[in-house]
Amino acid sequence: MEIRYLDRKEHERSRALYEEVFVEDEQAFVDAYYQIKAADNQILVAEEDGQIVSMLHRNPYTFCFRGETVPADYLVAVATKVSYRHRGLMRALLTKALQDMEEQELPFTFLMPADEAIYTPFDFRLMGNDDEEGLAALSREELSEDYELFTEKDAAYERRHIPWTEWESTPMMFRLVFLPGFVSRIGAQEPFTLLIQIEDRILSENNGIFLWKFTEEGSRLLPSEGEPELSVSIADLGSFLCGMLGAGELPRLSSAGNPEAVLEKLEKIRVLDGIYINETV
Repeated sequence: MEIRYLDRKEHERSRALYEEVFVEDEQAFVDAYYQIKAADNQILVAEEDGQIVSMLHRNPYTFCFRGETVPADYLVAVATKVSYRHRGLMRALLTKALQDMEEQELPFTFLMPADEAIYTPFDFRLMGNDDEEGLAALSREELSEDYELFTEKDAAYERRHIPWTEWESTPMMFRLVFLPGFVSRIGAQEPFTLLIQIEDRILSENNGIFLWKFTEEGSRLLPSEGEPELSVSIADLGSFLCGMLGAGELPRLSSAGNPEAVLEKLEKIRVLDGIYINETV
């Protein structure tokens, strides 16, 4: 079994698996997807004897993240042939994709789950996406009034966008990837430090004990040691920073420290207030 990215000229080879798995998609939509999205995305596949048996697509987007433009990949078309399921192929593809995105310093990634339970073992969590009909028509300036993370509708977006008339709410799952790039935009009400242990079973650079140093504008993580004030999984950290978990809901405040003091610190962190993503693919 070989796992690799297809060359652009090979992208059409993945269409057979797409049509085999996503039978609910209209032919016109699949045609548009392969003409527009697959023209410049990345398709990671598992091949056996020259046959694509599992795949995921990394579709590039840019986001406005507290006024700054940042890149992030939307994971779509995660699929495996029925006869090759339960062999760990999806795990292998997701793990490689996450590791590659971390190396490329993408702060986070996201997806629209067919089943939330599939992705929770990979530390994806629902991100509290606000998606109401009519928001898509708002300008960047209008969205900035209520949202701190939203899709940039720039020239690259317009080139890749597939206009589809049906509107529907789009629940999204989120995962932190290149942690330094994400926390650099997470500030606090006042400067302070927090000794934190982060557990990430897939991305080793996120796994360890860090001194988290905050200013009002942002923060950074420095490798450290000692008894952490807080131990947290990368999934719970992402949920907290996206406003889905309150400070008091984070588990495992260190009994050796002062839980009340740690909670006071956590409540000073400026977590995201407002996320809006309404993409289909």
